Amino acid sequence: MPRSTDSVGEFTREMLDRGNITLRSGIEHSVRVLQLHGVRHWYHREREAFIQTLKTALACAVAWEIAKRVIYHGHPQFHAVLAPVAVLITMQVTIYQTFRRGLQQVAAVLLGVIAALIIGRFVDLTWFTLSALVIVALMIGRTLRLGTQVNQVATTSLLVYSLGRGYGMERIYDTLVGAGVGIVANSLIAPPTYSDTAAKDLADLADDLAQLCRDVSKALSTKWSAADAKKWLERSRALKGDSADAEDIADQAEEAVRYHPRRSALESEVNRVDQAAICLSHVSSQLNSLLRGLSDLAKGARGLPATTEVPEALSILLLDVGRALNRFGRLQIPDRDSRQVLEELKVIITAAADHQLSAIEDMLPIGAYAVEKWSVHGSLLDEVRRMLYELDPVEGPHTLAIPEILAAPALSAST
Repeated sequence: MPRSTDSVGEFTREMLDRGNITLRSGIEHSVRVLQLHGVRHWYHREREAFIQTLKTALACAVAWEIAKRVIYHGHPQFHAVLAPVAVLITMQVTIYQTFRRGLQQVAAVLLGVIAALIIGRFVDLTWFTLSALVIVALMIGRTLRLGTQVNQVATTSLLVYSLGRGYGMERIYDTLVGAGVGIVANSLIAPPTYSDTAAKDLADLADDLAQLCRDVSKALSTKWSAADAKKWLERSRALKGDSADAEDIADQAEEAVRYHPRRSALESEVNRVDQAAICLSHVSSQLNSLLRGLSDLAKGARGLPATTEVPEALSILLLDVGRALNRFGRLQIPDRDSRQVLEELKVIITAAADHQLSAIEDMLPIGAYAVEKWSVHGSLLDEVRRMLYELDPVEGPHTLAIPEILAAPALSAST
């Protein structure tokens, strides 16, 4: 028994620690963005989230007022709270998902009410009939593929079964009001494009990758160990997971404009976000490969003696990559400083080209294990050069990741 108590206590502490870590990392990330880009650009990044949050709050208030005055007139006001709950369930990041979730929610509630009224008419409430009702309700929801609203069928059935037929009708009205308000609000009031949200996520990912590059660059120019390399690799793998999520961002952005009133005007931005997501996914993979090489070097893998000595040129190039990532991420959310940021990115890439030439000479090993070292040094150098190529806004493979309003003048000047 004490062991069980200790396990519960350990589990609770672990959950609290995870919550604290998540909160701390979120605060640290916001502070880092403020330090890198300033308050104005930070607000520019978060503006879409603020708008959608305010819109959701307004829709909840409208649904509550409608339910209070139309459905629950003369009843205690707290009865109307289920309408705002329906709004929160209905409103999603895209118009398409909002329509889909609204229809699923209405269908789930209707089925739950019907199931409860039919079963409740013939049997009394016991633990056995309650369990049977839940089984039937869940089977109905899953058979009709109601997605995340499957549990709504069972929840509604239990509430109607216990509170009576009158509550069933109120539950239907609540859901219709909440879903209707949610669909109208999300479709007509600042419809979410999600490309803005995707751009913010990509900008955050670029900043995180840039921070890792800067940390590694700084350590390589001083002293580092196999333990440091292991930590870098762990951070890189976590960011690689984030970049895998970025691959899905393009699909979500495409879905967001499916029923958007300005679809034709937004498609170019969706394509740009897609290119930016691919670019950062490639950079993340290349950085992960480079850090794996450093880890192997420090551990003495592949028959080489363990060493943490690497040419200084690698540190300089990694710093170039970090600076380029910082500018690339900043460009994902254009503001009045973006043209200057784009020019800075071009200057960084140009300077890095000279650094690469110097690195080729500096990273040619001599002495014992020269051939083996060159295989490692060469792969490290190649990964850095590929990252810089991915981020090149002029000659790289992802020039479409640069917003058109910034890329257009450069294209016209060249023609």
